[in-house]
Amino acid sequence: MLMVLFSWALIGGAALLFGKAVTDGVYRSRRDDMGCPDIYLVTGLIFLNVYAQLFSLFYKVAGIACTVLGTAGILLFCVWIYRRFRYRKDTALFPGCTWKKPAAWRILAMLFCFVLTLVWTTQSPGQYDTGLYHAQAVRWIEDYGVVPGLGNLHMRLAYNSAFMSLQALFSLGWLLGQSLHSLNGFFCLAALIYVCATVRLWGEGSLRASDFLKCVMVVFVVQKRYDISSSGTDIWAMLLVFYIFVKWSEYWESGRENGCLYGWLCLVSVYAATVKLSAASAAVLALYPLYLFIREKNGKAILAHVAAGMFILLPYLARNVIISGFLVYPYGGLDLFDPDWKMDRAVLARDSLDIKMFARGITNPAEYDNSLFGWIPGWFLRQGMGSRVLIAAGALCVPVALYLMVRYIRKKEYAGAALYGTAVADILFWLAAAPHMRYGGPYIHTLVALTLGAVIYPVGKVTGPSGTGKLPVGNVVKAVPVYVRVLRVATAAVVAVFLLQYGWKLFGLSEMEPEDLVRQPDYLSWQSTQYPVDNVHIWMPDDGDLSGYFAFPATPQGGQLETLQLRGESFKEGFRHE
Repeated sequence: MLMVLFSWALIGGAALLFGKAVTDGVYRSRRDDMGCPDIYLVTGLIFLNVYAQLFSLFYKVAGIACTVLGTAGILLFCVWIYRRFRYRKDTALFPGCTWKKPAAWRILAMLFCFVLTLVWTTQSPGQYDTGLYHAQAVRWIEDYGVVPGLGNLHMRLAYNSAFMSLQALFSLGWLLGQSLHSLNGFFCLAALIYVCATVRLWGEGSLRASDFLKCVMVVFVVQKRYDISSSGTDIWAMLLVFYIFVKWSEYWESGRENGCLYGWLCLVSVYAATVKLSAASAAVLALYPLYLFIREKNGKAILAHVAAGMFILLPYLARNVIISGFLVYPYGGLDLFDPDWKMDRAVLARDSLDIKMFARGITNPAEYDNSLFGWIPGWFLRQGMGSRVLIAAGALCVPVALYLMVRYIRKKEYAGAALYGTAVADILFWLAAAPHMRYGGPYIHTLVALTLGAVIYPVGKVTGPSGTGKLPVGNVVKAVPVYVRVLRVATAAVVAVFLLQYGWKLFGLSEMEPEDLVRQPDYLSWQSTQYPVDNVHIWMPDDGDLSGYFAFPATPQGGQLETLQLRGESFKEGFRHE
């Protein structure tokens, strides 16, 4: 636990420090809007992730990377302290926030979430894919950075989520003697604290779309409670998608029409796509800030945000090409390069088909049917009862969301139209790419939450003058309809049930070893055997396809070893196939 707390302190401190420096520097004239803890934190995490990816292009992401980052952080902190004493009025820590004492229930909820998230993070990383390839991907970055043709050794290492570089940066194996996997726990804790601090469950104007979205964010964390201690990519990608929708809803509900606010959220969506490709459809939101910038004739802002998006995207694309030879793996349509380490297109095609088959619940390739009505009925019937109800609710909300989108377009409320249009686009993209509930369940939750928000409190009833972010007293509905009260109580009850389920893990404290109060349980390991390849040895699991962190380097794909070749004398030079 102490190791987890130590890593969380480093992650949060570094993210806030660099996030504040970047945000205040780029949005100098918008500090009153952008100077919030959550914006600083997300911006800082994006910056740190880009830094880790760039560093991996030249060297391993370990002690030296952290030392360089720590030195820069100390210099930034000294500059801030100097400015604090010399220019007191210009150096508020969070210039966009007006502080007031939070309600007692919010403080208790934050403490509760902190304790439980800490307990969950101090567990063995038991997620299946962590033993399959997540742990191996992190160790490759820790030990070598980026390696040409790594996908030829293990095709799943070609997935190259940006998250893995950030995980390697804060694994702290060089310092603590073991590779930590506490990053997802930090993300979940930050999301829960954000919800506890800002959600409105009672009072006038509560349960708007943004509040419903915050409630389903809690539901998502609860559903992922057994994966928090792993180094998987799903949690961070989906939390980013939730956060984008929440902030977009808050800006829209407050009547703000500043392109920089929405433009920043679009940059977050670009970053989310580098964490997991299933989040790429959120980039549709970029149409609205583009419209605002064009209306304001602000070409400079367009160029600045495009440049920032490329800065976020290019390290990820560069790592893709180096690892697999393809710009975006496993999508062979973007085939622009032909290095000698390029993966076999047959491997890519088979992997792409396997992803779709897995998502649709198909095990026999002969049963694969790519036609719309050919696979959806069987796919739906393979889901559990809870998932069927959720999918049916999402299907009912799609036409409602499309109606609302058209309505908002007619009323020239383009922020709302972009929000509901993107929610529908996310569902369609998920169905077309990989319709597994693990990847797309949050998209359905988002669509349902937005629809409920529109039914209970249409934005026109609660928004104040444009750009003020305040609710006009005269426009608040005095008589609360009965159905609104019922939905409020139902929402509070659902959240309470999930919080109780969240707290049930407290009973798992007795399962922890005494040393777990200091350390975090290490990655799991499986019995493996070494096999010679050229002048080196590669590990393969004796049974199944799980190898873990310690049998390194490893691959479960024995067939690839038959055609695998080293490009040089060591692993650093990479791999190619015959």
